[in-house]
This record gives sequence, structure tokens and C-alpha cells, in this order.
Amino acid sequence: MRVVPDDARASRPSPERRRNHIGTVSLLIAILGAAVCRYLLTTEHFAGVTWLRLLAAGFEAGTVGGLADWFAVTALFRHPLGLPIPHTAIIPARRQKIVEGIVSMVEDEWLSPEVIGARLARFAPSEFVIEWLRAPEHVQRLGAPVRDLLRGLAGILTQAEVVEFIDRALRRQLRELPIDASVGEALVRFADSTGAAAMFDSTALSLANLARRPATADNLYAWLDRSAEQMRREGKRLIPLFLRRKAVQRRIVEAACDSAAAELRAAASDAEHPLRRVVFGGVRNFAERLAAGNPEALRQVEQMRAAIIESLEVAPIVRELLTQLRRQLEDDLAQPAGYLAELVDRELRSGILELLDDQQRRTTFDQWIRGTANDLLRRHHHQIGVTVRENLEALDTAALVAQIEERVGADLQFIRLNGAIVGGAIGVLLAVAHLFLG
Repeated sequence: MRVVPDDARASRPSPERRRNHIGTVSLLIAILGAAVCRYLLTTEHFAGVTWLRLLAAGFEAGTVGGLADWFAVTALFRHPLGLPIPHTAIIPARRQKIVEGIVSMVEDEWLSPEVIGARLARFAPSEFVIEWLRAPEHVQRLGAPVRDLLRGLAGILTQAEVVEFIDRALRRQLRELPIDASVGEALVRFADSTGAAAMFDSTALSLANLARRPATADNLYAWLDRSAEQMRREGKRLIPLFLRRKAVQRRIVEAACDSAAAELRAAASDAEHPLRRVVFGGVRNFAERLAAGNPEALRQVEQMRAAIIESLEVAPIVRELLTQLRRQLEDDLAQPAGYLAELVDRELRSGILELLDDQQRRTTFDQWIRGTANDLLRRHHHQIGVTVRENLEALDTAALVAQIEERVGADLQFIRLNGAIVGGAIGVLLAVAHLFLG
């Protein structure tokens, strides 16, 4: 089999283009046939030949029919031979009427509210939604605007109004927190828990490290100087004299810091250390008094709560926590494979499928979709005509004529061919009748 190159195939006329010349070829054949037949009839050999006279009449009638149809077809699109003959170039001359006819046909007949409503009545939106949600990419596409909405809502977490609201809420909760025997019972359980022991160990080690810091020693030196100056103002002479000596201060501070650090570290590691027993014993004793409803213990707790609320600076802490939370939310929601993003997609899919799993809910959903679509359709149905009209009017006359001719021109060529054939046949019949009728 011979392979035809692509450029050769491209250069060949398509069947559609070849068919566009059928009318012209048929007209040329009719004209040529009439001329040949008339010429032969003038010769001595074919003069008076009956069948040739019939054939000549057929070709002549075919020529008339072909020319008439050529004129009719051409008159649809332009003036034949460029002559401004009345009632020609019908499409350009009737452009606005044709456009309105197309708009009316599409808007009022093909896509009328009744036609579209009948189609909607046969359409089950719930089945489409269920089928659509089976593809993971569709679920992600559905969850994308929800994730974007959540990211936008996360931005308000750091607004001043939110921080102020949380600050007021925390203070209100602290004020409304009941102070009664249950608080004492909870404090007793906490004092006996491993968490309290771990907190004491951590606090003791932190204080031991604090005692070893140079800044702590500097503060003690300054305190000794202030104490000596105060005693001197009170008239004391001997003790301030010793306290002002740097060697004495250094021994006192080093001894105090070393002793405090050693005792705190020992208390953190020894469960039977006296300091540890004193602290836990005091906490447990206070908790038992509070659990027993001791008025003095309750008053002390109330004073502690009032002092905490008065001195508590929640806003900076809340603002920092909300800033970190906002950043984490935005980062996670921005990633399609993030935990929150997958949670949104999963909950959306399962929620919709669970909703549509019930037949009654599915029927209600379908009716709502149909009703909403039908309402929107009737309100904005004119937009169909507007869209068709805008697209047609956007084309200039030449482009509109070219598009129409491109789509129906090939079929119009067969009209010309049929005109030549029918005209030729009628010409032959008339010639036969003329022959028999004398």
C-alpha cells in the first residue's frame, strides 16, 4: 500500500470542498451539452436527428434550471454578479430579522422554560452528586472553598476584639469559679499525686539554679548594703560596720547561695527531705481545712483569687497563643494533604453521602434543586436570548454570511445540481410532448 505524505493529503481538496463545486460543474455541463447539441444539429450529418433534438432541449432546460437555482442560491448571500438587483443579498439585508428569528427560536422554542423544566423533571441531582463524590479529586475541589473559608476565618483569631473577648471570658470564669469544699478535695488529691511531686522537683531545681546565678549574688550584695545603711540610720554602729565589709558580704552571700542550692537539690531528690515534708504537709493541711469548709481557708483562697485576677495579664499570652494557632491553621489548610484539609474533605464527603443515603432526604434534595433551578430559570430565562443575540451581533455581516454559507453551502450546491437535472428532465418531456403534438 502506497503511503501518501501528509503535505499531499493536506493539499488535496476535502470531500466537503469538492462537493461545493457540484453546482458549478453541473451548470457547465448543461451549457456545454446544449452548445454541442446545437452545433451538431447545424451539421449535415445530424440535422433533423430526433434524439439529438430531445437531448439539446434537455441540456437547454437544464441550463435554465441551473442558472435559475444559481441565481436563487447566490441571492441568499450576496448580489449576483455584484448587481444591486431587488430582493437579493437576502441574509445581509434581513440580518436583524434573521438574528431576532434565531433568538426567538432558541429562547422560546428550543430552550423554553417548559422544555428545560421537562428536562429537569427527568433529572435526579442526588444521583449525580453521589456519582460525582466517588472521585477523590472532586471531593478536594469541593473542599477547596471550605478550606479557603476556614483560612479566612482563622485570620480573625488575632484581631483585638477576639483577644479582648478571651481575656474577659477568662476573668469571668475565674470570678465565677466556685470556692467550696470540692476545691479542697481536688487540692488534696493533687498534693498526693505524682504530678505534684514532679512540679515540686522542677520548682526546687529551678530555684537551686537561680541561687547559683551571679545576678542572685549581686542582688544579695545590694540588699546587704541597703540593710546596713538602714541600720546605720537607726543609730546602730557595729553591725553596719561589719555588713559593709566586702569580705563579710562575700562569705554571707556565698554561704546563703550554696546552702540554699544544696538544700533545694536535696529536697528535689529525697522524698523524705524536711523541706519537702514541710511544703507538702502545709499544702495538705490547707487543703483539708478547705475541704472541711473552714471559713478562714475559704477567705484566703478568695483573696488569692482576687489578687490573681487583679494582677493577671492575660492579653499578651492569649495574643501569642492565637497567633501561633492561626499560623498552624493556615499552614495546614494550605496543604491538600494536611490533616485539617483531609478532615474537611472527609467530613464533607461523609456528611453529604449520609444526608443523601435516606430516600426521603434525597427526594427533598432533588425537589429543592429542581425548584431552585426552575425559579432561577424563569427569572433569568431572557439571558439565553441575550447571550445568543450578543454572540450573533458581535459578528459583522460578512463573517455571519460566511459562517452560514460554510455550514449550508455544500447542501445548496445540490439544490443547483437538482435544478439542472430537474430542468433538463422537464425540457426533454416538453420536447417529447411538442414532438408528438406536432
